[in-house]
Amino acid sequence: MSLTSNLRDPNSPVSRFLAERLPRTAQVLGSIRSQLPPPAVTVRPQGGQRPDYRSLGRAIDRRLRVAFGSPLDTAVSAGVMFAGGEVAQRSGRSAGEAVQEAGRQLLAELDSQPAVLVGRSRAEEERLARLCFVASHFEEIFRAGLFPGNPLLRLAPSGSLEDLLADVPAYAPTDIQRQVQLAGAEEALGWVAHLPAGQCICAPTFSGSEDVGGADADFIAAGNLIDCKATIRPERIEANGIHQLAGYLLLDYEDRYRIDRVGLYLSRQGRLVSWTCPEFLRLLGSDQPLHQLRADCRAALASPPPPARLPRQTTGTQESLFDAGL
Repeated sequence: MSLTSNLRDPNSPVSRFLAERLPRTAQVLGSIRSQLPPPAVTVRPQGGQRPDYRSLGRAIDRRLRVAFGSPLDTAVSAGVMFAGGEVAQRSGRSAGEAVQEAGRQLLAELDSQPAVLVGRSRAEEERLARLCFVASHFEEIFRAGLFPGNPLLRLAPSGSLEDLLADVPAYAPTDIQRQVQLAGAEEALGWVAHLPAGQCICAPTFSGSEDVGGADADFIAAGNLIDCKATIRPERIEANGIHQLAGYLLLDYEDRYRIDRVGLYLSRQGRLVSWTCPEFLRLLGSDQPLHQLRADCRAALASPPPPARLPRQTTGTQESLFDAGL
């Protein structure tokens, strides 16, 4: 489980707490809509193939982490560690060993990348985009497991990292590069790239992360908690997406990161939409101070869940609403 997994379950303690105490996600979505650029500004994948939006989203997030000096994190490193065994079970030991070695080479090359947002040559930028797209396949193993269709399963026993890079869809490097160009604007994330060392923390975890089975945000830059969304339809961000940002904010129980603003970076629109913490909480329907909400959230997540409701008794049988299709 993780924060995002918990939010998909409306009966989880964190879902119930956020729904009760911060219910007005529609008001935050309205604020986002009011700040969006014209639809024509949205970057969309090109090339005729059906895009793999999940991998593209993880790839642009990885590309931004490279720019901010933290190309590696638990998600991709652990994904590489698990990948060999997972692939070996499906495709044989030699295929698993090839994937494991390719993953090690990927980590080494990503770790050697300079912390630069814009300014690379076209060839350097294309290779880095491919590296980030391949990294998303390893990250998927860590976050969700090895599913059929993961390109790592196509790597031959004699294959290498170069084969994985060559297998990246043609639309992906260009799509990632176009999003990077948008991010370089000062009003987007250009200002983050200029922060002194240590002022941008990638993949931060929180003192309350384990209370939801794990939670790591995208970035905290100079007190700004930022979640990156690579959606082509930001006006349709779901309530869970808003509550995800709120969850990160509340799980910083001891105010370790001194967060004073929260925001969503819309990578396909090049737009950072942000609010002060009090403004964000007011939009969500709370007039309580942040420290009190954090304390209440901590107490709620520490309490045992309520007992499960027994299925309704019927004549001769027991029938749940789920079984009835209602």
